[in-house]
Amino acid sequence: MPRAASICYIQGCTRKTVRSGRCEEHAPAIERPWSRQSVRNRARDRVWERRVRPQSLARDGFACVVCGARQQLQVDHIVPISRGGTWDLENAQTLCRTCHLEKTVRDRKS
Repeated sequence: MPRAASICYIQGCTRKTVRSGRCEEHAPAIERPWSRQSVRNRARDRVWERRVRPQSLARDGFACVVCGARQQLQVDHIVPISRGGTWDLENAQTLCRTCHLEKTVRDRKS
């Protein structure tokens, strides 16, 4: 049975993957073995990028939950991590870039 198609792991990109979890545009030319992130943060980010982000995009119909746009999509934490939010799917929502920036401004003001 063929493997199901998946979306690019790069934030904002909804193209289908070709290798290493990324679309043709974002596929790495060279794998870099070093990273400035701790092992714990890398593991958390992998879970977000590989599980939560694609599930949130699919759940929300690959459209912004505020305005319905289908371009420049980003997955946002409903409750920011800095304010006690979690890295779970229940705390994720799909927003377009504009709505995400507006929400970030509102979050910082309150």
